[in-house]
Amino acid sequence: MKTIPEEGQTVERKESLGERREIVETCAAFASAQGGRIYLGVRDDGTVVGIQIGKGTLEGLANDIAQNTVPKLVPAITTVQVAGRTVIEVQTTENPTKPVSAYGRAYRRSGRTNQVLVASEIAELYFASRGVTWDETVRADAMLDDIDAEKVRKFLSRARSERQWEVDAQTPVEPALRQLNLMKNGQLTIAALLLFGKNPQRFLLQAKVRCARFKGNDEVEFLDLKVFEGDLIQQVEEAMGFVRRNTSMAAKVEGKLARTERWEYPPDAVREAITNAVCHRDYADSGNVVVKIFDGRLEVSNPGGLPAGMTVEDLKQPHESKPRNKLVADAFFLIKYIEQFGTGIQRILNDCH
Repeated sequence: MKTIPEEGQTVERKESLGERREIVETCAAFASAQGGRIYLGVRDDGTVVGIQIGKGTLEGLANDIAQNTVPKLVPAITTVQVAGRTVIEVQTTENPTKPVSAYGRAYRRSGRTNQVLVASEIAELYFASRGVTWDETVRADAMLDDIDAEKVRKFLSRARSERQWEVDAQTPVEPALRQLNLMKNGQLTIAALLLFGKNPQRFLLQAKVRCARFKGNDEVEFLDLKVFEGDLIQQVEEAMGFVRRNTSMAAKVEGKLARTERWEYPPDAVREAITNAVCHRDYADSGNVVVKIFDGRLEVSNPGGLPAGMTVEDLKQPHESKPRNKLVADAFFLIKYIEQFGTGIQRILNDCH
């Protein structure tokens, strides 16, 4: 090897074996992302200083990594010659089950740094690596009595009307939930409780939408403030009602007789933003969906980052739909709240232009 690659998403440099803890943490971070290589005997600036290899050096390093990571990592450890000096290369592959922890803390590589994951990030990565979403998990303490049968009936009727879904509106609760994949092994999923629960906040206190109308363009004086609970469909509708009450409609005369009325913000764009925020939020996070109305703008935010590998710019272009909460998204699709084509942000931008 002639040169050592620059530090980045998949490359780390360490000057000596004395940085043993950081080496183990980096292995865990790489394994929770796309994998990577650590070069030992190389300073941050790329200067090769080399490593003195003694009896058991490589074996000792391998043991330290294996004993202090969960799941246990067994990276490929070899030596390479660079500029006449010996450099240790530690190659870690992406682990199929994530996240990987080191010394009891979960890590993931982000750029040139190792990020310690918080609880909601751990949960999201855990389920994503297993091909499931968080809303598919079950609540062992929830019973069928916690489901509102009338909510289920209204949903089925709407799904038949909007998408010609072939499930009768009078279908009993349990078979209806099974048809919607909202039960597993006889237990209710998180999604079932969020969509049809009599009191969803009993199980997920954070499942709320906070709406505020401020005076002016800063968050100093409230003109109106509401917190909406209940099921997710209620939350979307009540948040929309709040926006309508706290924004204005202007009338414009075009030509001699034509009179048009136009909302301050396009209603379809606002509904799309609120629906997406409720549907795709991170329900493992303790935060709420938030709608803020100012004199000159409207903001909608929710807990949770973008899907792995996606940027804000990507959202403005055609892209694959990657729902954070698959069961909720499937239900919202059936009642035409969403289309599941990854075009929501584009429609918002088009409506607002």
